[in-house]
Amino acid sequence: MQVIKYRLYVLASAAASDSKAFGALSDAVYRRRHADELRAARTYFAANADRAERIASLLADEQSRAAYRSLIAYRCGRERRYINPHMQKKRGAYLDRALIRAGGNEVFVDAGGFQGLTSLRFQALCKAAGQPAPQCVVFEPDPFNFSRLQKNLPKFSKPPLCFQMGLGREPGRLGFKAGALSMSKVDAAGEITVEVDTLDHVLGTRPELPPVTYIKIDTEGADLDVILGARQTIEKCRPRIAVSIYHSDAHMLEIPEAIHTILPGYKLYVRHYSCLEGETVLYCI
Repeated sequence: MQVIKYRLYVLASAAASDSKAFGALSDAVYRRRHADELRAARTYFAANADRAERIASLLADEQSRAAYRSLIAYRCGRERRYINPHMQKKRGAYLDRALIRAGGNEVFVDAGGFQGLTSLRFQALCKAAGQPAPQCVVFEPDPFNFSRLQKNLPKFSKPPLCFQMGLGREPGRLGFKAGALSMSKVDAAGEITVEVDTLDHVLGTRPELPPVTYIKIDTEGADLDVILGARQTIEKCRPRIAVSIYHSDAHMLEIPEAIHTILPGYKLYVRHYSCLEGETVLYCI
């Protein structure tokens, strides 16, 4: 049943993620059914307008500043005029070729690794640039997703390090909502528990690994916790980072602020890869 569900998910995602028509229909339904959430978003961003504008001023190009401001406006009312100009193809998410160049000796941390697909895309990016295969380090706590990751291992030119666990700001065990494919997530009401650790600690147990060069984070709402648990790695290695900031209104502000506090020297870019609110990515380069 999970395999059938996964295949239907792949087909639906491919058909809908880049469709403005699908987005318009979804927005109309959302406005009718979730008026309270939209009012809460408007209240939150109005109360934090100065913070949002400070973040916009930190962004490295006008495309990022325009997208960031417009995506906040979109979250407040679900009006297509705010999102349509900033949509990019979903296949570019987390590895935007206008921003990311592959180098030699890449060590790619994939937090929320799903089934290893982004890691494989990064491998392809390195190959296209004439660079060696990267060392991928993949974290995925969902049992079904991890089983699919294992099936994808023969596609890697260099065997990845795979951890069936989550990342966060401190070690422990947390409730987890499993079986939701790419939307599986840490949830206190989840039916299973999963191991969670900090990236700093996990990498500290692997001294043979070269310095991390790139971190991708899409952990369905735990993204800020992953950043806070990777502070030492960020300060020491200064990896490029691609992190989702769309899982909550608060994350649109808190994640850029956290990154800037940890390492103010990053150049920050915002890009968006969906016809809806999902897939807003902050690049730190």
